[in-house]
Amino acid sequence: MRSVIHDLLVAYMENKASECQIYEGKPAVLRIEGASCEIPDFAPDDTKFLELAGNLLPDEQIKKLESNDDGEDFIMEDFLLEEDGIARFLVHIQRQRGQLALIVKKTRRDASVFFDILKYAVGLGASDLHVREGKFVRLRVHARLVETNIMTDSYFFDKSYEQIIPEGRFDIFKKEGDLDFAWEEEGVGRFRVNLHRQRGNSAYTFRYVKGRAPTIKEVNLPEILKKIASFRNGIIFVTGTTGSGKSTTMAAMLDYINNTSEQHIITIEDPIEYTFQDNRSFFEQREVGLDAASFDSALVHALRQDPDIIMVGEMRNRETFETALAAAETGHLVLTTLHTKDAAQSISRILDMFPLEERDSIRKSISECLQAIVCQRLAPRAIGKGVVPINEILINNSIVKKLIFDNQLEKVPQAIAGGEEEGMMSFNQCLLKLTKNGDITEETALKFSDTPQQLQMNLKGIFLSSGGIIQ
Repeated sequence: MRSVIHDLLVAYMENKASECQIYEGKPAVLRIEGASCEIPDFAPDDTKFLELAGNLLPDEQIKKLESNDDGEDFIMEDFLLEEDGIARFLVHIQRQRGQLALIVKKTRRDASVFFDILKYAVGLGASDLHVREGKFVRLRVHARLVETNIMTDSYFFDKSYEQIIPEGRFDIFKKEGDLDFAWEEEGVGRFRVNLHRQRGNSAYTFRYVKGRAPTIKEVNLPEILKKIASFRNGIIFVTGTTGSGKSTTMAAMLDYINNTSEQHIITIEDPIEYTFQDNRSFFEQREVGLDAASFDSALVHALRQDPDIIMVGEMRNRETFETALAAAETGHLVLTTLHTKDAAQSISRILDMFPLEERDSIRKSISECLQAIVCQRLAPRAIGKGVVPINEILINNSIVKKLIFDNQLEKVPQAIAGGEEEGMMSFNQCLLKLTKNGDITEETALKFSDTPQQLQMNLKGIFLSSGGIIQ
């Protein structure tokens, strides 16, 4: 079946173009050998462009565009367009500096043997797939395992090794019996993959990771994160336990930056979790083990690549932190994560990386370079499925800076609770707000609070000052 841009795609292929840009109210452009070539005969006005988008975009994207269009710049996820007799293309719609456009690119490769399985799983809303040799594929849908009627065999697995395993890493699997990597099935999505052996046979576990980064609004994060994401130097930590949504929160902040300012952003991850399309900013995403030897090595080299912002997937050791600190001290913004439960513990965890005799100088550096700490937990929604982020937010004002420098970390929670006017938020303040809004139940709020008795008083309208006086 021919699409409404069939003739444009024919020209794309005949001219060996690398990209097609279809604008609202302007001639379409083909990128050919690095040059921009206008197509004067294809210049849809506002009405024609919206008709064109309506014919091409998936229904869910049309609904999202109609219901959530607030006039701000945005970029939506790619969808697959299979043009009969020509090729497979990835298409997305974006607004850049107020200009709507459809961007079309030919896929980089053919569909893998997993294409139909992964497309089916994503369509069902599966979070995980279990693919074992000679067994029926099982999916995890809304926390329940579901068996499919799809079965694989040895030929399927042999083909998969050729198609999806990163070059040079199959030998690691043969030696160790386990291999972690990321796979992007174009037109379907991105997945974290674990290949392992069980009972002498191979098996894959896929975890679906949404390719497009969510917006801050979509994942119900506090608006203050927009201000935090607008800092242009220093270090921002996003912290929490495993599975608390740290990567999603960082991705939402980077999405905001991408749509609001011109920055060169380098991400260093293991593996890459969200793929970013350039909008006002441009991205270079490096995967440890595939594009770089280690976090530390990639971070050292990133400083020579003229970045404005560096996102480090995880702060694993002293060496990586020292390099991140050097980047922050030389005018870069660094976003990274820690596996800690709150802001005070995050600072303590960093100090614990260093011997006692070095901690005074590190405290001084942290007090000067730290911009914010965003701590996160996930709680079940009161109504329906899904989760809600619960946040503690520390912003490094003059009070916090002095507490860090003087090693009075036990007073940090008090400074956070008293810093509401500057955008700070304690866990209890966040839980109180979510409970009043009906996002979570009172029972859930008390379960996730570190000080449930105090929260219970707050829910009854009773608040104590720092001196224990009822307000």
